[in-house]
Amino acid sequence: MDTTQLGTLIMKLGAANAKATLNVYNEIIKKPGSPQALKSLNCCVEAYKYAVLSFEMVSSELVEDPQTANYDVAVIGPEIANCEKELINAKVQAPRLLVGNRFMKYYVSMGYEITSTLELENPNEY
Repeated sequence: MDTTQLGTLIMKLGAANAKATLNVYNEIIKKPGSPQALKSLNCCVEAYKYAVLSFEMVSSELVEDPQTANYDVAVIGPEIANCEKELINAKVQAPRLLVGNRFMKYYVSMGYEITSTLELENPNEY
């Protein structure tokens, strides 16, 4: 497997993980909770929608523009961090969400590393 194929696989897994976690958020939102909890969950829903779109977009950018792909995967991280902060501030207790957020950070880190590697492997092409 070459670096581009590995990158594509990481992005597809990241998108799948984001979709699965987004489904959990949408499931939890339907349950009664405080206005502050609802606000934090909605913030996270938006972050995960963004993550899904970004991972899918990065998949297509890997070959033609690894530098843009690198940026696009990197900016997912702060969105997820903000989601986590909102959950903590609202005192939302949901272990499944925390696990989803942790895995999302792993995919963002792997995506960042693989896109950085692609940039180094093809320095004169871009």
